[in-house]
Amino acid sequence: MSKDLENDLTRVIGRAAESAPQAPSDLPTQVMGRSRRRRTRTLASVTALAASAVVVVAGGVALSVRGLQEAPQVAVEPAPAPSAERDTMPGPVEQVWPDAVRKIPAKLPEGRKLRPVIFLDDRTLLMQTWASHEKADALYAYELDTDLTRKITDIRTPKGVFASAFTAGAGRIFWQTIEDTRTRLWSVPVAGGEPAAVPTDTPIRQGADKLTVTGDRLAFSAFRGGGVFTVPLDGGAVTPVENAGRHHILSWPWVGTPGEYTPDEEPSFEELYNVETGELSKALVRPGDRYVRCGVTTCVGVNAAGKPFFRLRDGSQERELRESALHGLSQDRFMTVRLPRPAQGEALVDLVTGKSGDLGLRPDAKGQMVSVQPGITNDRLVWYELKDKLVIIDLARIASS
Repeated sequence: MSKDLENDLTRVIGRAAESAPQAPSDLPTQVMGRSRRRRTRTLASVTALAASAVVVVAGGVALSVRGLQEAPQVAVEPAPAPSAERDTMPGPVEQVWPDAVRKIPAKLPEGRKLRPVIFLDDRTLLMQTWASHEKADALYAYELDTDLTRKITDIRTPKGVFASAFTAGAGRIFWQTIEDTRTRLWSVPVAGGEPAAVPTDTPIRQGADKLTVTGDRLAFSAFRGGGVFTVPLDGGAVTPVENAGRHHILSWPWVGTPGEYTPDEEPSFEELYNVETGELSKALVRPGDRYVRCGVTTCVGVNAAGKPFFRLRDGSQERELRESALHGLSQDRFMTVRLPRPAQGEALVDLVTGKSGDLGLRPDAKGQMVSVQPGITNDRLVWYELKDKLVIIDLARIASS
């Protein structure tokens, strides 16, 4: 792991600890930080966790690492503080949003654990199995309507090399591997087959923090130093995207700077650029604001008085939040908050509609609990394991009214 990335992790852990009530001294035992320290594959550890972040928390306090002159606007004005922020118990998430929540088996019939990756389409999940911790060895398609699982391919990588940054489009699945200083791009048809390298005219010398399919090209942004590039889906010339030399992909076609990881605590994605229209957007950041995480339309952070806030990028519709969204808001709307005693669980909150749903997570006898932390660069999928089932939440199926 690079020293810069290690410093970034330390800063975020420290930031979370500052706002954590009565946190024990040995609290920083969270899973993502520990798993990154185990590995020496640097950037792959970041992109492998780009879906909803899942960590272990102690004592009910979550630590997690992880988001024109006129800013774009959200379609619906954010609602008043949802029930989870008013210290009342929300209903179960599957009852609050029945069309968006599914519970599926956590294992294949032969007993291997399945781990969701991304949605391939509205009703199909891309799943992976692991040969060892976070080392994918096979990909599967899971049909939510039929509960059928279909193997897509095996993934074979050398020791210490991991597949990460999965994305899909044009009937194919794409990912990267990072070996020494070289990044290689791979693809396989969704229908199944053998993985094939995506050849490039020049070596890619640093890992991508995000891959995305746009038309007949694969776009990616460089983790270290930024820069957005595209390459034909079948391989060819790696082409820098004009005016995006320091940028990172947020949600195509929006790219921005700084990216999600800000080692000097700069506002994340403060400046945005639409690579298709040329539109620019700079988020308003007030004096004294800290830990600002911005999406395409919204920003969250902590103000000079130490109060968590929500606002649109242009500074309008600002209001106070009960808790800070350290990762930003997934899809500019969603965050998780702790539930009041005696539950001490966690709820998913929609800041647009004001609705919230109890995720069903609870501390164990040791006071530890899995915590789900969606963030600014996440896509529509949120998932976690609960009582030998996988709870799947499709944020795209939650209505905005």
